[in-house]
Amino acid sequence: DASPSWAESQNTPPDGQSDSAMSQLLAQRLQLRHSLSLGGERLGLDFLLRPGQQVSRLQAASHGAQDTPQYRHVPMKHDGVTSNSGKDSWPFASASRLLPDYAVHDAADQQASGGHQHPLQTVHPRDASDQNVPLYSRPVKNSASTCPLDTILLNFLSERRQRLAEGLPMHEVIGPRYPSVSSLLNPANSVYSHPLSKVFTDVLARFPDISRLPERVAVLYVMFLVMRWQISPTRENYERLPPWMRPQQSQLDLAHPAWIDNIPFPAMRDRLTRICSSRPDEYELGQFFIPYTTTLRVSWPYEETDALLILPDCDDVVINPVFERHLRDIGHWKLGESFARAFPELADTFGLERGM
Repeated sequence: DASPSWAESQNTPPDGQSDSAMSQLLAQRLQLRHSLSLGGERLGLDFLLRPGQQVSRLQAASHGAQDTPQYRHVPMKHDGVTSNSGKDSWPFASASRLLPDYAVHDAADQQASGGHQHPLQTVHPRDASDQNVPLYSRPVKNSASTCPLDTILLNFLSERRQRLAEGLPMHEVIGPRYPSVSSLLNPANSVYSHPLSKVFTDVLARFPDISRLPERVAVLYVMFLVMRWQISPTRENYERLPPWMRPQQSQLDLAHPAWIDNIPFPAMRDRLTRICSSRPDEYELGQFFIPYTTTLRVSWPYEETDALLILPDCDDVVINPVFERHLRDIGHWKLGESFARAFPELADTFGLERGM
């Protein structure tokens, strides 16, 4: 029997904003099937681009997110970021209620051993100080976990490396080249996602203040590519990172919390890394979280759902290649005035969105 399409596989109807987004995407698919005909002329996505720019072909199937029932991804040993259905804001809630099982077990082990944390920063087998290691393969130097997000990031990386050590092929460990964006529209669909997508869609579900679809897709894309490179630090995976997401020298040399590595602004990552390496308690994710997530913008000038496409022949939901090009330009990433007021010492490290 043929596997159901993405639209047919949804076992819980989306509500509210997700329902509206799906309706717009389905209408968009009809447009694609009619070749985006306007006034008798055939228009492609190129009409949104500046002269000389190009977009790649839309990638589906083996090059897409692989988040339909026909794929059988090897799950994590301890799956899921949260088993709690409450509305607590994640950074301030009890970690034991919101962390994956493996993170809670690690915390219990640390307490039983006298409170000493495991050296999670050593999950990467190469030493960043080894000058014989090529730049693309040099690992960031993370400190022990400082918050629930750190624990998830570090333990996920450790779990993926353990899978490699057990002999699981690299392509199964890191999965598809693109994250599953359909799970952002309907979290129930994450059951079909590769763990590398699922861990971040689950994390984003705990970030309610990143509410607009373009920002959610952009944050998912960046975190996905950073982790994919950390698991498999090849030249190809390094070069797929936007240039501004490649580690600063300070991230390679100085121990710092893992959450910093996912901030899109390189000057901010550098400054936070230097501060946290000498004064670890000065910045905490709990302080950072609300002013950051409530004002983060990627300056997408079109409809929110235009960040995604439903492929006309297979119902796969993918990142619009025009939006991918847009989000890879650091000039489009902004934070608002309320963040600048909360952290004036960081005001020169990011683009400012006036009026927020």
